[in-house]
Amino acid sequence: MLYSMSSASRPDTRTAILDAARVVFEEQGYFGGALETVAKKAGVSRQAIYLHFDSKADLLTALHMRIYETDVAPAVERHPVWTAPTALAALDACIAGNAEVASKVWRIHEALVVARRHHPEVDATLRPREEERHQEMVRLGRWLKEEKALPPKMRVGTFADILWGLASLGTHQNLVVERGWSIDRYTRWVRDTIRSQLNGAKS
Repeated sequence: MLYSMSSASRPDTRTAILDAARVVFEEQGYFGGALETVAKKAGVSRQAIYLHFDSKADLLTALHMRIYETDVAPAVERHPVWTAPTALAALDACIAGNAEVASKVWRIHEALVVARRHHPEVDATLRPREEERHQEMVRLGRWLKEEKALPPKMRVGTFADILWGLASLGTHQNLVVERGWSIDRYTRWVRDTIRSQLNGAKS
């Protein structure tokens, strides 16, 4: 049964819409996922969606923020980087956290990537998080340099770019989704590959 228009203002209705949207966009993609389908999945009317979101792009923008709360932030807490005892231990935590996030968000990320090409507001939501993630890798590179775990000729920015590429959702999708690697194998590969760039540094 669909919620009435008055029930659409209930706090949990917005969450139900976002969770339904995630399922729909993961299964059908950005263009295939219709708001009518999202409404049906959430058990609300299409009009109820517009009480919470101005457009499909607005819905995806809000969905990105919810994914950060439900998937990204918990993974960061489970793999704390900045309280690690050494820079190399912090690197391992960073890699593990990124791999966990990638395994959870890669499907919806595909829809968000398509949406950002057509809607500046979606891109404006994604870009700050991406920049923040890259800056954390730069910060990690500086820590490695301070502990002399970075090769003398390697720039901090170069290290950050290498880690960015290895831990990217694209690399995860190529190896885990397309080639069938387990997430553990992928995580170990990223760790071993970046360590080889650090001249075999040991924890």
